Amino acid sequence: MSMKPEWWEKILSGEKTLEIRKSAPQSKDGRAFRWPLTVLVYVSGTGAVQGKFTCWGWVRTNLLEMLVERSGVSMEALRAYAKGGSLYGWVIQSPEKFNTPSPLAEFGLNHPPMSWQYVEIPNAAEV
Repeated sequence: MSMKPEWWEKILSGEKTLEIRKSAPQSKDGRAFRWPLTVLVYVSGTGAVQGKFTCWGWVRTNLLEMLVERSGVSMEALRAYAKGGSLYGWVIQSPEKFNTPSPLAEFGLNHPPMSWQYVEIPNAAEV
């Protein structure tokens, strides 16, 4: 998942407990999705994956007022981003900043995702 440095800092501080996106992980084959997910965080401008958090699920809503406090995003910004539609709030738990950032190539990526994408985590026990 790509994000701006200020949002990553708010996640690390515990101030931000929902990450707002226009989409969320879902099963592609109709089977139940396996939770929780490990979300790797690419911080814009750093060229590397800076950390991770656990995502236990998401909420989807067009009642944007419900997202303001936990996301740290203003109502005006949420409205502009949603453009009249629904948004997903990814539930953030256990954020962790890596001591040593990992290059994108370590995860088979040549460039950061525009928003987020699925990747295989090599040596998941070490991440």
